[in-house]
Amino acid sequence: MKYLKLIPLDGPAEARLSLPGSKSYTNRALVLAAMTRQPVKIYGPLFSDDTQAMISCLQTLDIGIEAGEDFINVSGDITAVADRDYDLDAGLSGTTMRFMLALCAVLPGRQTLRGQKRLQERPVGSLVNALRQLGANIDYLGEEGYPPLLVSAPKLAAGNVTISGRESSQYLSALLMVAPLVGAMEIEVEGELISGPYVDMTVEAMRQFGVMVSGDSRVYHIAGGQQYSCSEYAVEGDVSSASYFFAIAALTGSTLTLDNISLDSLQADIGFLEILRSMGNVVTGGDNEITIEGKAVQAVNADMRACPDQAQTLAVLAAFAAGTTHITGVKSLRIKETERVRAVQQELDKMGIKTAATADTLTIHGGNPRPARIATYNDHRMAMAFTVAGAKLPGMVIQEPDVVNKTFPDFWQELESIGVGISLEEQP
Repeated sequence: MKYLKLIPLDGPAEARLSLPGSKSYTNRALVLAAMTRQPVKIYGPLFSDDTQAMISCLQTLDIGIEAGEDFINVSGDITAVADRDYDLDAGLSGTTMRFMLALCAVLPGRQTLRGQKRLQERPVGSLVNALRQLGANIDYLGEEGYPPLLVSAPKLAAGNVTISGRESSQYLSALLMVAPLVGAMEIEVEGELISGPYVDMTVEAMRQFGVMVSGDSRVYHIAGGQQYSCSEYAVEGDVSSASYFFAIAALTGSTLTLDNISLDSLQADIGFLEILRSMGNVVTGGDNEITIEGKAVQAVNADMRACPDQAQTLAVLAAFAAGTTHITGVKSLRIKETERVRAVQQELDKMGIKTAATADTLTIHGGNPRPARIATYNDHRMAMAFTVAGAKLPGMVIQEPDVVNKTFPDFWQELESIGVGISLEEQP
């Protein structure tokens, strides 16, 4: 087992970092490019376990994809998919599982979709039900509502469909992206749509590929007769990755500038900056860059429905804040890579921080956290969130640090570049 010991900054840092490409935009671009009847060159993509899972699934479907140092060429498209059996492994990537499920529903052949154990514990039933409304033939190969699945769908029928918005915005994004291959479609969202900014990202990516979507968070319309058309697509920097460094700046009084993102980004985690402002920090935007001047970590009340991926990061910051922080909108965290609310509580307890939770809330009683050896639960965001504490608090240790490869393989190198030391140990 690997352990990574963190050595805090020796004082406030001032640094500039270049971000990797957005995972969310990279995987959307790969799916859209596969549905485009011309070669597409994707510039500045993220290369990580999650995006490699998407590439691997598309290549298994015989769609030509070649990766360069800072680009991906999608030279083929879905016309290469034959009427035969395919076995697709999404690894631990929920994005890949959900997007590929919808894509396979418009393809010939029979596709088995599977993944690693935790992915097969994450629900897909709402998306399956929506696709079945359009005529998809999808069978569960294990527990009802969960992967693995067998998709053997004829061409879907255009029309109206309803889908739940309560569990994951990826269901809606998946439907939206395949809609132009089906025909005119109206998608009604049942219940509250969580993580709505991710749907905005999908609609924007589709627009850049030549397809227009109208509507709002309740009903979406895709007119018939549209086709994807694009030859080049540039991926902006990953705001989720940037957020750990924004948090480090806040906690350590550092000034950090992150390149390749802007304050008007549609990425969901851009909302985390408003929370950091409310904690007492200064955030400014420039020409394709964002700077944060760390000033304070005050206790706050925050709704994380729009940017749930940073709830763990906020919880770690809250451990250092005097007073009580109340976080709402966390129910979706319970069906992520791990049961994230419980995992955060367990690790903060090791640090001497008291917490309380309900189905959709997490409360942190801040104070003087002590260092601890942090279990990561095979969850990249647990590792990166608790690393924020290690930038200030001596003695923090991260177990199984390689989990960051899921979305940010260069995380530890970038951490060192701002002055946080790391020491890797392997123990039986």
